[in-house]
Amino acid sequence: MPPVRKSKNKNNKNYKDKKSKKGSLETMSVTALKKKIRDTERYLKTNEKLSAKGQVSLERHLKACKLSLIERMAENKEKNLTSKYRMVKHFDRKKVERAIKKIQKQLNEAQTSQEKKELEKKLYELQIDFNYILYYPKNLKYLALHPTSGGDDGKMISKRNEIRQIIKEAMQSNDLESLNKRFKEEIKLQVIEKMVNNESRKKKENQGQERDEEKINTSNLSKTLDDDFFGSEDDVEKEEEEQL
Repeated sequence: MPPVRKSKNKNNKNYKDKKSKKGSLETMSVTALKKKIRDTERYLKTNEKLSAKGQVSLERHLKACKLSLIERMAENKEKNLTSKYRMVKHFDRKKVERAIKKIQKQLNEAQTSQEKKELEKKLYELQIDFNYILYYPKNLKYLALHPTSGGDDGKMISKRNEIRQIIKEAMQSNDLESLNKRFKEEIKLQVIEKMVNNESRKKKENQGQERDEEKINTSNLSKTLDDDFFGSEDDVEKEEEEQL
């Protein structure tokens, strides 16, 4: 007896689950979400027969789509930056770990309190470096602690020290874990700012196109009025020939 295939009808629970999961905002790609937002915005603008209740429902759905898009774009940016600088961070971490082991060994062998104090200070700075690597802002290009080139660039040094100070303050307040949440929110703000700028640019482009069309229409209208009132150039030439 041949095996019985499960029917993919609407009464099948698995079919329903797969269908609902496929259409879920949480699982949609950036491209799919952008398309859904465009389609929803277009529908809201063009459908004049939409009821008040239906409009409110669609506006809520549109807002949910935009929030999901922000989340997805922020996740993608974080993943891309993490992947891009994974090896650089790996090399930095290995160097810092070796330096920490060396200082700890020297600390165990230290004879005087002054020597211990100096080594403890070095160890603390290395711990800051280690946390710098672990908790570096995930919305920014990673600035290596031991760069192979451009290490003497003033702006780079200043930015590295600024981030290092943020890490240091978080260590002092025992609040390192909150940094990840803070940096994720900063990624979202960057995404929102980019979206707003893109929308503003598109509006300006559309307004520019409308102004160009108005100029063309005005020019055509002016020419038509001149032709109607004074006659076109062809008509004027014909009249002059007839008079001759």
